[in-house]
Amino acid sequence: MNVHSLIQYWAGSSFHLFDIRHVVLRPGETLPAYPLPADAFVLLCRGEGTAGIGGHSFTLPRSCLLHGGKGLELQITSLQQLEFYLILYKSEPGSASAPLHSLAGTAEPFRFVPEFPALLHQHARDIYDTWLRGGELARFKAKTVFYMFMHEVMSQLDQAPAEAAQADVVDQAIRYIEKHLQEPVTLDAIAQELNYSVRYLSRKFKAKTGRSPIDYHIHIRMEKAARLLQETDHTVQHIAESVGYHDLFYFIKRFKKHTGAVPGQFRKLAVELQQVPDVPSKRLRSSMWSPPSLRYTKTRMSPDRIRVERGDSAMSKETKTPLAVALLLCMMILLSACGAEPSSSASPQRMQIEHAMGVTEVSGIPDRIAAADYRILDTLYALGVKPYATTTYSGSVELPYMDKEDQNEAIVPLGDKINLEAAVETEPDMIIARHIEPDVYEQLSKVAPVLVFRGDGDWREELQEIGSVVGREDEAAKWLADYDKQAAEVKQRIAGYVEPGETFLFIRLQKEMQAASPNVHLAATLTKDLGLSYVSGLEKQEESYAALSLEVLPELNPDHIFMTVGKSTVSQDEDAEKLLADMQQTAVWQKVSAIQKGNLHIMPQWVFGDYPNIKSKSLELVEAALTQPE
Repeated sequence: MNVHSLIQYWAGSSFHLFDIRHVVLRPGETLPAYPLPADAFVLLCRGEGTAGIGGHSFTLPRSCLLHGGKGLELQITSLQQLEFYLILYKSEPGSASAPLHSLAGTAEPFRFVPEFPALLHQHARDIYDTWLRGGELARFKAKTVFYMFMHEVMSQLDQAPAEAAQADVVDQAIRYIEKHLQEPVTLDAIAQELNYSVRYLSRKFKAKTGRSPIDYHIHIRMEKAARLLQETDHTVQHIAESVGYHDLFYFIKRFKKHTGAVPGQFRKLAVELQQVPDVPSKRLRSSMWSPPSLRYTKTRMSPDRIRVERGDSAMSKETKTPLAVALLLCMMILLSACGAEPSSSASPQRMQIEHAMGVTEVSGIPDRIAAADYRILDTLYALGVKPYATTTYSGSVELPYMDKEDQNEAIVPLGDKINLEAAVETEPDMIIARHIEPDVYEQLSKVAPVLVFRGDGDWREELQEIGSVVGREDEAAKWLADYDKQAAEVKQRIAGYVEPGETFLFIRLQKEMQAASPNVHLAATLTKDLGLSYVSGLEKQEESYAALSLEVLPELNPDHIFMTVGKSTVSQDEDAEKLLADMQQTAVWQKVSAIQKGNLHIMPQWVFGDYPNIKSKSLELVEAALTQPE
């Protein structure tokens, strides 16, 4: 093919823009054979693939330009996610090019890699944006920009004929980096693969892309991760591994540095931006991320032949994040930090604190505390501390037994189980947890000091230990003194309502009936704090709760039964409710002293917990049950 003859033909022709489409092919997807209704350019924005056109086969490297004449069948297959502009046009030769009037339509298809693709990309995007607006003025402007596109094509073709076009060192390096996206890439390895010196490769790469090769490798990893977050529901762990990061903590920190948000925030913001109606350009800080709800040009193809979408082209470093979205993202990040009190300028005191998972060094008194358990949340509230963040219980951040005004309405939810991403997102000064796995502890410790309490010791001691950690030792002592005073007052008030010798039993009803040891939870409140007599026979029970058959219940024969029904405070437990209903229909149940006296006291599910506010509320519930007729 004589490219110079084609340039001569184009130079003497006028052009009519027939249509322009922006096409996205997923990895491995094929654009079915499509007969070109006019001469056409295919300009790659992102990715690589192969093409068949007019009996010729071509590889499609990054940013290449493919040309084919009217009537030829075009078929494209993506090797990785592929985006390109398909520009359809007609040429009308002038008098100077009349002898070549058939050249464009009959010339063999060709492909070349532009030395300066960014300008071609910008022209194509301008044509596309203008074309979508419709109307005569918009179409006239699109035609004008197309002339600029053609001039740039001819200029670069004239300097680099298509037959001899070879990707330069930077393009080769970029293709190497993209091919090894999931692997560790070093500058030495790239230079050795391409047979160039490290110094020469670095200088050329930085001059063309504005980044070092390694920075570019990180950049495209982050860009791919951003797309996967926006386009899929894959887990963050899976996405991190798919772009070559097996250390989840390092990936999250790197992603936040790249976009300004951790992966979960990024995905949430992407959904919110998608729902904003008729916003011309909705993008995050990622330069390659584009929303899924995309407008498209009025197609002259049937939908089953080609999927046409609008998105952001893979522009060079000149691409800028729209100011409005950048400000929106910054605003969200700033808002997420609201409520944090400024730390003291004084040098913080460093302490070594021993806990269930080892010894942790803590600097001063923490401001932003994350409670990794709702029971820790209870303890912190008792100490007068309103945590910055907390794990949830079935999605809720509220403790149902506390007044809302005594809780932190602005507390940040971390999910039912704290994870690394949630911890990175909230950036706490300290995480207080219980019962976490060693690998979880190790990950969370990378974010902030983590203190783990077992929760199976004396609740009073734990209150004092946590109080010392958060600088509230005096508050812990005062709370315990107030509790003892409350218990003594309740004990005095219920004395006239309990007959001498009456016995008590605390039962937990779930899939089976379980009797509580007199040393735990509400049973301990009854016996240790209020001095009530527990049924005999359970003093040596080692388990906190042990299965209790209905047939054995009359042998214990309590005069009062306190009972919880179900295993959740936020949902109905039909199995437990059915078990209670079935038991109530039996003769054995009716023989129990507590049932005959009408002393079955159903308690809220949350009472089986030895935590400060639960203990205080339990005193109130017991007093109400014994002094107020049901």
